[in-house]
Amino acid sequence: MDLVFKGILLGLTLAIMTGPIFITLVQTSLEKGFRAGVTVASGFWVSDILYIIAISSAISFLMGLAAEDHFEVYVSLIGGTILIGFGIGLILFGKVPARRRKYQKPRTGSSYIGFWTLGFFMNTLNPGTVLFWIGITSIISESLQLDLRQSLPFFSGLMGTIIVTDILKVALAKKISYYLNPGVMLMVRRIAGFILMGFGVMLFIRILFKTI
Repeated sequence: MDLVFKGILLGLTLAIMTGPIFITLVQTSLEKGFRAGVTVASGFWVSDILYIIAISSAISFLMGLAAEDHFEVYVSLIGGTILIGFGIGLILFGKVPARRRKYQKPRTGSSYIGFWTLGFFMNTLNPGTVLFWIGITSIISESLQLDLRQSLPFFSGLMGTIIVTDILKVALAKKISYYLNPGVMLMVRRIAGFILMGFGVMLFIRILFKTI
């Protein structure tokens, strides 16, 4: 249950992050309805799951082959650095889209296949997505000493939270849109940034005590 809770906590952190993916989800729901919004979101989910499987498998494989005693420490340093950098980027950089009265329509057409494709490739081709999952899976593989199967409760809690909160965003898109002003979006970006930095710093502290 502890792993599930940690996954839910991280999922809630991701839920408040704002950016192009969040805006696309809300605007699609407003213009095309609930089903279209969920279809876009399902593209995000499949992309995330594939990243989790691929990166977790790669890290576990490398750790199994590594003869170097400090290999796990190196992986953790990379993961922690990515999370801290990701958090700093959310806090200091990136433009926050201003609220618009009329949202730009997706360019992929009105079919559900088009909506799913929009969500999948938008998430997959986002450099921040792969860097984020490298950071998270590094923590799972090293600090918790878990492989892909053992970390299933964590990722189940994480993805379950993401799916539930995305569906809520779609259902409440009209109400959420009223709060999409630059000030609010900047605030939630900073909150999410500090939380992600916290994950990275905690990993560094653990490595420090481990190597002393």
